[in-house]
Amino acid sequence: MAAPSTSRIVGFSVLGGFVAALVMAALASMMLVPTPMGGQLFFVAAAMQMGMGSMSTAAGWILHLLTGIVVGAIFGVAVAKVSRLRLKNTGRALVLGTVAGIVVWIIFFMPLMAMMMPALMGMPTMVGGSFVAHIVYGLVLGGVASVAIPKGTSSYKCPSCGASFSGKDELMQHGKAHMSAPKQEYKCPACGMSFASQQELMDHKAKAHPM
Repeated sequence: MAAPSTSRIVGFSVLGGFVAALVMAALASMMLVPTPMGGQLFFVAAAMQMGMGSMSTAAGWILHLLTGIVVGAIFGVAVAKVSRLRLKNTGRALVLGTVAGIVVWIIFFMPLMAMMMPALMGMPTMVGGSFVAHIVYGLVLGGVASVAIPKGTSSYKCPSCGASFSGKDELMQHGKAHMSAPKQEYKCPACGMSFASQQELMDHKAKAHPM
C-alpha cells in the first residue's frame, strides 16, 4: 500500500488536533480549577492568570483550540516526513498519537501548570486527570489522522515503472528518481523493439505478442 500524501495526512492531523482539543475540554469540565470566579476549565483559569479579565473565557478557548490544532499540524508533518513514523495502519496511528499526547503533557502542560498554578501540582487528581486527558487527546488525534491512510487502490500511477501512489505530490517526488537515474531502454525479446519504460514494454507485449 502506498503512503498517504503529505497534504492529506497533515490535513487530517490538523482536523484530529481540533477534534481532540474539544474532547479534552469535555474531560477538563470534570476537573475544574478553583478560582475567585468559581470553578473554571484549566485553559480559562490560565487566561485569567494572564490578566485577560472579562475576555478570559473566549481567550482561553481560542488558545486551547489553537494549541490543539498546532500540535496536530506538527504531528502530521512528522508522520508524513519522517519515514520511521509513517502511518501504516490504524493501530500504529493510535500508538503514535498517544506518544504525542504524552510528550505534550511532559514538555508543555506540566511546565505551564507548574509556572502558572503551582498549587495544582500538589493535587493528584488534577495531575493524574490531565495525564489521562492528554492520552485521550493523542488517541483521538491518531484515530482521525488514520483516516488519511489509503484503504483501497492508489490512484496515481508512475508511467515509467508502474508504481502506484495515493497522492500527486508523492508521485512527483518519485518521478525525480527516474529523472536522476541513467536512461534505460527495455527491449522486447520477441521483436527487438525498445521502450522507455517497463510498463510500455509490458503494454506492447500484451498487444503485439499475446500469450
